Amino acid sequence: MLLRKRAWDIMREEYPSVRDDASISQVIQALEGGRKNSSDLNFVVVFDRSGAFKGVVSMWNIIQSIGPCLLSGLGLLEKEVNWDQAFHRACRTCAQVDLGEYLQRDVPVVKPNDPLARILEIFLGYRRGRAVVEEGGKIIGIVVLADLYREIGLALDQS
Repeated sequence: MLLRKRAWDIMREEYPSVRDDASISQVIQALEGGRKNSSDLNFVVVFDRSGAFKGVVSMWNIIQSIGPCLLSGLGLLEKEVNWDQAFHRACRTCAQVDLGEYLQRDVPVVKPNDPLARILEIFLGYRRGRAVVEEGGKIIGIVVLADLYREIGLALDQS
């Protein structure tokens, strides 16, 4: 299975994406939209204005970007009585930061013809469960850990 199946067999052709000038708020909206169809997605693919791949922004990157603002108390004033309302306001305020410094640029890139063994090797080395599939200079899909895990489970069911 790991040598017979290829990236194109398990890749997802639809995935959330944003431009590199998006705010964290826009990244969150794109990710939430993508999670409606694929709840195991935890990142957004980022392209520049010309469509060139720039990297990804993950849920963890989002928390890193807005967490310090939320914790600093900028949005949560002690004198406010309605904490839910204060938290919502703080989230809106803190999510306006630029995604620049939170962009992961070192994302593994695989080819559609790469065997699943190569993808497993990349995931183990990268220690993150995601890669983009590139062909002819364009990103044509993504592969996430859940896709590879599903294939391993299917192989076990067949034995």
